Amino acid sequence: MPVALQEIVSFLNDTLRIGSIKDDPRAMNGLQVENDGLVNRVAAAVDGSSKTIEAAIEAGADLLLLHHGIFWSGMTPVAGWWKKKLEMLLHGGLAVYSAHLPLDLHPVLGNNALIAKYLSLEDIAPEIHCHGEPIGCAGFFPGTLGELKAEFSRILKGPVGGVMSDAPNTPAGRVAVCSGAGADEIYQIHAKGYRTYLTGEVCHWAFGTAEDMGMNLFFGGHYGTETFGVRELGRLLEERFGLPWVFIHHPTGA
Repeated sequence: MPVALQEIVSFLNDTLRIGSIKDDPRAMNGLQVENDGLVNRVAAAVDGSSKTIEAAIEAGADLLLLHHGIFWSGMTPVAGWWKKKLEMLLHGGLAVYSAHLPLDLHPVLGNNALIAKYLSLEDIAPEIHCHGEPIGCAGFFPGTLGELKAEFSRILKGPVGGVMSDAPNTPAGRVAVCSGAGADEIYQIHAKGYRTYLTGEVCHWAFGTAEDMGMNLFFGGHYGTETFGVRELGRLLEERFGLPWVFIHHPTGA
């Protein structure tokens, strides 16, 4: 049975606190594109590129859930590639809903909470603030640093790089987690006494800074660390509304 788009939007807005969380203006969290008002099938993806949109339409979706919405590349005249992209959305009848920081920081559905959960961290608590909100989290890992790195790689299904200042057989202890482009928060993490930090996008300057600080800094990739939240939203809509959903995997390498 089809579900009214506005019913889904209201549910997501309330669940993710869309109206109360400050974010980058490009995020434009919430409903970004309307369709004809009904949803039969949902697609979820990290980024709103033309290839992702095309794949969602080919999969029969009429709602696309995104972490980085279609305005992430900035405002631009409706001409050329941007005009074609909008035309594809509108002609394909595909609604778009995006949630950036509201999805990163959600205590159950968020990228960071889910990374911590899948790593089996213990005593998880909010950590790492952005715009006054606790965007990241921290928890205790019962194994060694080497085991932590291997587990991080396993849940990401990809390689993990970075700096290991301590020996691999050192107990990992309490570690901080912040997905995406979280390397800037290394100063905040270091000031709070953490020795180990898991983040996403590889940052050149942070590599040397972690070495200087004597920290363990693991990079899992911006894309890789931010697939968890949109997948969980897809599962949530299936559970709540009975809507089938599909994840559009389109890695960026970043």
